[in-house]
Amino acid sequence: MTLTFTPKGFRPAESPGARTLADGQVVVPVPGGAAYLYSPAIVLAVNVALATQRPLLLAGSPGTGKTTLAANVAHVLGWRFYPRVVSSRSRARDLMWSFDTLRRLSDAQASAQVGSAGLRPREAYIEPQTLWWAYEPDTAMRRGAQAGTEGVGFARDPATPSRDARAVVLLDEIDKAEPDLPNDLLEALDTECFTIDELDPPLRVQAARDRVLTFITTNGERELPAAFLRRCIVLKLEAPSEDWLVSIANQRFGAPGEALHRAVARRIAVLREAALRQNLREPSTAEYLDALAACRQLGIDTASPQWQLLEQAVLWKRDDPRPA
Repeated sequence: MTLTFTPKGFRPAESPGARTLADGQVVVPVPGGAAYLYSPAIVLAVNVALATQRPLLLAGSPGTGKTTLAANVAHVLGWRFYPRVVSSRSRARDLMWSFDTLRRLSDAQASAQVGSAGLRPREAYIEPQTLWWAYEPDTAMRRGAQAGTEGVGFARDPATPSRDARAVVLLDEIDKAEPDLPNDLLEALDTECFTIDELDPPLRVQAARDRVLTFITTNGERELPAAFLRRCIVLKLEAPSEDWLVSIANQRFGAPGEALHRAVARRIAVLREAALRQNLREPSTAEYLDALAACRQLGIDTASPQWQLLEQAVLWKRDDPRPA
């Protein structure tokens, strides 16, 4: 699909080393990592998210490049990147800050035993989390304390160093969390603001306008609340095509190996079709690249006697018979 529009905030075609293909897709290399292939639809969706200041919800099965997209967008923009994998134990507050109650209790007991004058400030027991770092890195570094407050050490910014103060946030696999978490995040994501009520007085954290782009990924394992969806821009990423896989492999390993890249990509298509029929997990792009790396290192191709074992170990990974 070819879309005609003028990208504003996000222009991957202008990234160093980028190439625009005949079909309008843009290949962006990443130093030390895999290149990313941007379709016009992806470029449009990122620009819409920037224009509307809404989170971009990336939907699709595992291996469609959801997590990689967020990291690559941060690379293209030159913004700091804050990834966070959501788990079944995650609460909304865990994505903003944490408070070490046990350490504070232990310090209180120790102070009582030695007759100390008092505890360290509450800020000393605060640990900034993903959204706080993205919204207000300065107050996050000080753990919410006023400048010069004694007994409060600086927190370490977990983002990749960048001169740009703006940030890309990735909340990965939100459907793994408890059902209440998306709704509990609504206000913080909608207003890019939240209040840390464990400080005295409570601290209001507010992101500056246009400084945060949030990506949220879902594998479709659970239906997300309607109110949450209304506040997101939604992009469905389809399974990579054979040409897409070959293009990524050519960027990673070099075009001279394209015959091998295409042969393995065709096997990926066969395995994915079989997995879909049986409602099984499909091989991912990362596993495709792993298979190619092994083939190149070991001198194996899809016609080699060892290919069946390699395919089973790297791509199929189950007891069911591999499709012919």
